[in-house]
Amino acid sequence: MIRYRYVTHLQPPAPFVNVTVRCPTTGSSAVDIPAQIDPAADRTVLPGGVVSALNLVQVGRFLFEGFGGAIMELPVYLVAVQIHDLPPLEIRAVVGEREPYVLLGRDILNSTS
Repeated sequence: MIRYRYVTHLQPPAPFVNVTVRCPTTGSSAVDIPAQIDPAADRTVLPGGVVSALNLVQVGRFLFEGFGGAIMELPVYLVAVQIHDLPPLEIRAVVGEREPYVLLGRDILNSTS
């Protein structure tokens, strides 16, 4: 059984796992990417650097409501995300240009039960 500890350099500490992110069209992938588990997020968020490195293809734009009620239209990308030996899940993830980590939203968390 693989176990993770909370990442304690963040305040407050937060739960993280390592994920593999793959572009479904090219097959290019990034492995062991740190991902914060974020059950408050509807959708998974990818750092801009991951989107660029994998040359992910934008598949649309969605409206998102953030903390405080601000509504933004952001690009979404088709991507396969895999946690350890669980089957990869193809999802539409949003890009977070200023996010330092992948944020695993309920689109992934609700699918891995």
